[in-house]
Amino acid sequence: MNANDTARLRDLLANNRTLLAYIRTALAFAGLGFAVAKFGLSPKMNHVSGYLGTFTVVIGLLVTTIGFAQHRDVLREVEPSPSGLASSRVPHVAAAIGCALVCALLAVYLAASVN
Repeated sequence: MNANDTARLRDLLANNRTLLAYIRTALAFAGLGFAVAKFGLSPKMNHVSGYLGTFTVVIGLLVTTIGFAQHRDVLREVEPSPSGLASSRVPHVAAAIGCALVCALLAVYLAASVN
């Protein structure tokens, strides 16, 4: 393995860690949004907390989308060598799609349950 392959591998691994950080942040936004929507600020402001919680979950969906787009752009920039250094992209795509799906379904559920 030459120095160029080592640098490319380091960049790919850093890119994967960054995507995981985006997904972790998006799931934190979704969890916070659910907590705000379901446990509310006060009974008088139930609808406001529902809207605020739904908005927070949508922010989580946007964070997932932005993180995956950034990950994809870096992967295109750091083209893996034909020597087989690149790992499969399927887990990264599946993780991002799974997180986006969870955020989207949670946003729809919260939006439907807002009084």
